[in-house]
Amino acid sequence: MSVRDELDGTFATDRLRHAERLGQRVGVLALAALVVAALAGMVGDAATVPRAAAVYLFLLVVFRISGRRTLAQVTTFDLILVLILGDATQDALLGSEGSFANSLLAVATLVLFDMGLAQAKQWWPAVDVLVDGLPLPLVVHGKRRIPQMASEGVTLDDVMTAARERQGLARLDEIAFAVLEQDGRISIVPRRRG
Repeated sequence: MSVRDELDGTFATDRLRHAERLGQRVGVLALAALVVAALAGMVGDAATVPRAAAVYLFLLVVFRISGRRTLAQVTTFDLILVLILGDATQDALLGSEGSFANSLLAVATLVLFDMGLAQAKQWWPAVDVLVDGLPLPLVVHGKRRIPQMASEGVTLDDVMTAARERQGLARLDEIAFAVLEQDGRISIVPRRRG
């Protein structure tokens, strides 16, 4: 029995996957050729390659030191951190005068600040509420809380999409609770059957 007999929908065939893998190999070879050409002075600035490698390794070490929480939960502050890190590392990658050390210092400062804020949120719940807010019930026992939904810009369609995706629920009366979480996700608790 094939996968197509068991599942509805369109799925990748073995032939398509083989073509994708071949395309990936060709792409990797093209990227490697570009880097070698840059190191040989034929394309761009050869100093960009070691700078980019150093920034990558530095970020890898910094995020490894900061722990899994940094990558596991995306809060508002974490999103801001990612945006700022992109800007901070740009100068290091492009090699402006004196920017390499300053960029690495900025990244280290931001990540340490993020780790300190995470620790402060564990010690003082008020900091967590101030930075990330509190979960907000949108549906309670199958009834919409229209003022709360309106204040957060959440529609019934948003709630029902989450209900279908996370719990396979198709109707509002099948939902016991829908909660807008601190990270912006909508959690769904189905009503107990029977």
